[in-house]
Amino acid sequence: MAIRPLPVYETDQDFYEALLQREERAYQFLYSTVFPSFRHWVVTNNGSEMDAEDAFQKGLLNFLLNLETGKYQFQAGTRITTVAFEYCKRVWLTELRSARLRYQAPMPSQIDTVDSNGVEQDLERMTIVSTVQQSLHQLKDVCRNVIEWFYVEELSLREIAQRLGMKEESVKSKRYQCAERLKELYLQTARKQGL
Repeated sequence: MAIRPLPVYETDQDFYEALLQREERAYQFLYSTVFPSFRHWVVTNNGSEMDAEDAFQKGLLNFLLNLETGKYQFQAGTRITTVAFEYCKRVWLTELRSARLRYQAPMPSQIDTVDSNGVEQDLERMTIVSTVQQSLHQLKDVCRNVIEWFYVEELSLREIAQRLGMKEESVKSKRYQCAERLKELYLQTARKQGL
């Protein structure tokens, strides 16, 4: 099967609409456009390529969830790739602030922020949290543990590998598969609830 080239969107509005329609090729375009520069930024800011992959996946998940829930809405003159990069950048800066990396890396002197379109409503947040919790409970035990350990307890892949008696690379793959499954379950649950 021949690989088709990634689409080039004429405007950021077109790109935004494609992401809202959950077009797989829009996700691929976002990844291929943002990840190389983000990886370079992390590596030049006290991180490794593995750190870049982890922070990128967390940041992109946050961005796509905000897009899905309407917390992020397109504004003319804003580059979607820049906004996605900033979401990922925030994750890495938070990692740098965390205790387990503090001894390895100094904090950057400046932190850029992105306008998140106003203050979110408590009810909306509770609905999202509830939907995520319902989706988490649908995961198998190992996946649920990996997701909770990594994203909630913020354990490193090495620590999770030790808990599971697995290799770190295997845990990395497992975490990615589990995050993808959680995303599918979240979208299914959100559709059923009319979100």
